[in-house]
Amino acid sequence: MTESPAPYLDIFPRGQEIPERKIDFSNRLDEQHIITTKTFGFLIHPNIPLTSPDLKIADIGAGTGAWLLDIASSLPSTCQLTGFDVSSSSFPPSQTLPPNVAFKIQDMLLPFPPSEIRTYDIVAVRFVSVATMRIEWVRAIENLVTLLRPGGWLQWIDSCNFALYNSVPGTSRTACQEMYDGLEPFRSKNDVVIGMMMRESKNVRREDVFRGIGLVDVHEDVFSTDRLQDPKLQLRDKGTRNVVVCFMGCLESLVEVEGSGWSKERIERVKEEAMREVDKGVYHTLDQICIIGRKA
Repeated sequence: MTESPAPYLDIFPRGQEIPERKIDFSNRLDEQHIITTKTFGFLIHPNIPLTSPDLKIADIGAGTGAWLLDIASSLPSTCQLTGFDVSSSSFPPSQTLPPNVAFKIQDMLLPFPPSEIRTYDIVAVRFVSVATMRIEWVRAIENLVTLLRPGGWLQWIDSCNFALYNSVPGTSRTACQEMYDGLEPFRSKNDVVIGMMMRESKNVRREDVFRGIGLVDVHEDVFSTDRLQDPKLQLRDKGTRNVVVCFMGCLESLVEVEGSGWSKERIERVKEEAMREVDKGVYHTLDQICIIGRKA
């Protein structure tokens, strides 16, 4: 057991997947991509022009490359698309990629190679935050902005404001609530502005962060995950199960932390009970956030 809580308080998750879970993790990322795209209704915000036939686009936290490959299929083959991630464990096989798509290992908090600086028209970030403090979000954005050409756009998509609901009277939310309450160590930091584990008690003014870095034409859209009600897609059920798996994975990092109260047995029990609650109609919502800004 470790005496320090620091190991599980990463600003941004550094997903190093256990090999036997790689397929499940990749499937979850792909499902998350589908749900988010359906919720927003776009891959790249409509305020960002896509008229150039030679766009160069960077995908930060690329994961399986689902977003980047969807973009590639909708743009001319003369565009260049590069996915960056801290780990290559979820990258698609290189032999399956179109000629204009590539993936590279890169920590978004570390300086990018000089060959990448000021070369991109669009830098897109999706779901890399757990509960990020303002000062650290600024540091990440400043690093990513170095990739942009003058006039280039940063698009950051993330989520926050998790909430639980019943769809059937009399059903329990106890296990799902126990799961969410257990994540308090991740969000008990000062001035958290973004991340799926945070709840906003006030207007955190994310747009001001973009403007403070010098970005212009800043705009933020916020959509609820229950925006779309389509029984055939089952987005509510799939999304809730996806989040349960994600949150339980985060709780696993607390097992070795002294005083956390979490054990493998407790995690397995809560997961099983939470999934039974979902079976009976318990569901969640999250606010999905898309904030964009242009480099002057």
